[in-house]
Amino acid sequence: MMMPLNSTAVKGHQALTRDQFQHELRSRQFRHLRNHCRMAEPADIAESVDGLSSAEVIVLFRLLPKRRRAEIFAYLSFDVQERLLEDLPDNVVSNLMNEMEADDRTRLLEDLPEEIRGRILLKLSPEERKTAWQLLSYPEDSVGRLMNPEFIALRADMKVAQAIDYLRWNTVYPSDLAAELFVTDTQGRLKGQVSLAALILADAPGNSIEWMMDPSNVTLKPQDIEEAAVDIFRKYDQSVIPVVDSGGVLLGIVTADDVFDVAEEDATEDIQQFGGQATLEDSYFDTPLPTLVRKRAGWLALLFFGEIFTTSALKHYDEAIASMRYLVYFVPLIISSGGNSGSQAASLVIRGLAVNEMKPNDFGRVFRREVVAGLFLGLILGVIGFLRAVAWGQSTWVAAAVGLTLVAVVAFGGMLGAMMPFAMKACRLDPAVSSSPFIASLSDVAGIVIYFGIASWIMRTFAVGH
Repeated sequence: MMMPLNSTAVKGHQALTRDQFQHELRSRQFRHLRNHCRMAEPADIAESVDGLSSAEVIVLFRLLPKRRRAEIFAYLSFDVQERLLEDLPDNVVSNLMNEMEADDRTRLLEDLPEEIRGRILLKLSPEERKTAWQLLSYPEDSVGRLMNPEFIALRADMKVAQAIDYLRWNTVYPSDLAAELFVTDTQGRLKGQVSLAALILADAPGNSIEWMMDPSNVTLKPQDIEEAAVDIFRKYDQSVIPVVDSGGVLLGIVTADDVFDVAEEDATEDIQQFGGQATLEDSYFDTPLPTLVRKRAGWLALLFFGEIFTTSALKHYDEAIASMRYLVYFVPLIISSGGNSGSQAASLVIRGLAVNEMKPNDFGRVFRREVVAGLFLGLILGVIGFLRAVAWGQSTWVAAAVGLTLVAVVAFGGMLGAMMPFAMKACRLDPAVSSSPFIASLSDVAGIVIYFGIASWIMRTFAVGH
C-alpha cells in the first residue's frame, strides 16, 4: 500500500502528530490512544508506528481489534514489517497475516527471505494458506500476484431484491469492495458488473440483475505483467478491473491503489536508472551506505571509462589545439550543449514509451522529428555561440567553427538521445537504462570530434592560423 507524505489530516478527527502519538503510548494514555486509533486513518497511524520499538508496538496492538491491527500493519514500511514479524509473538503474527487482505499479504511475502516466508505460511489458516500459495504461484511482477481474490459476485439470475438482501447479510468482504459488484453465471464466468448505487435506486426490485448490468469489456489475465494493468487503468480510468482466466471465470480484482504502487515503483526505477545508477530496492535512507556506494560505483566507473575517449579525442587534435589555442575555451560549451540536447530527447522518448504514447515501430517518425528539431535548436545555439565568440574578440573563423559545431552537435545529441531508448527496447532492456550521463558521455566524444574536425577543415580550406 502507498504511504502518504507527511499527512496529518483525518476525516472528522484531529490526527496526532508522530511525537504526540508516541508520547501518549509511552505515558500510558491508553484510553485516548485507543479512541484515536479507532477514528484515525490507518495510513496516518502507520506513520507514527514506524518510529516505535517492537515492544511498544506489542503494547499498542493489545489495545486494538485484530482487523484494525492488520489494516495498520499493511501500511508500514517493509523493513518495519519484517522486523515485527521476527519480534511479535506467534499468535499476534498469525492474527495479522490471516486478517490482512490477500493482495497486501502477497506483496509482503514475495519480498521476505525464503526462510521467514515459510514460517509465516505455516501460521496461516488452511484456507488463507491455500490462497497465499495460489497467488505466489503466479509469475513475479504479474497481475496474478497483484490481484485480490476477495470480491463480491452476484449471479445474473438474481433479482434486485435478492441481491440487496445478499449484500446486507454478507459480512465477509470489506465495504470498500462493494462499490462495484460483478455479475457471473452459474459457472462463475464473468458476465458484467453493476454498481451498488444502481441496485439501491432500481425502481423494479423484481427485475433480474442481468437486465440492468453493464458488460465488463475491460479485463486482465493473471499472467499479464503488472505494467499492463497500469496501462489499462490509465487508459480506461477505472477504480477496479476484474481478472479472469482463459475460460472467462472471475478469479479476482485489481484495484487502483495497488496499481498506483506499481506505477510509483516503475517511476522510481526509471528515474534512478536515467540518473545513471542501479535501482535501489529500498528508500534512500533505508539503503545501507555500502549498498548505496555499490549501486552507484558501477555506473560511475563505466561513465568514467567513456570519458577517457573524450581525452583521447582531444589528444588526437593536438595540432589544431596548438595552432588555434582559443578553440579550447569553447569545448565545455559545446559538449554540454550536445549532452543537454540528448538528455532532453531521451527523457521525452522514455516517457512516451513508458505510457505507450510511442511504439517501437515509431522510431522512424521520432528520428525525422528529432533531426529537424535538433537542426533548429542547434541553429539557435549556433547563432548565440557565434556572437559570443565574436564578442570575446575571436576571429570570424573561430566563431564560425563554434557556430557550425553547435548546429551539428545539438542535432546529433538530440538524435542520439531519441534513438537510444528505442535501441534498448529492441534489445528487451528497460529504455531508462539509456541514462542521461551515458548519453552525455557519448555526446562529449562526438562533440570533440565534430568541433575539431570542423575547425581543422576551416584551417585547411581557408589557410587560417592563429
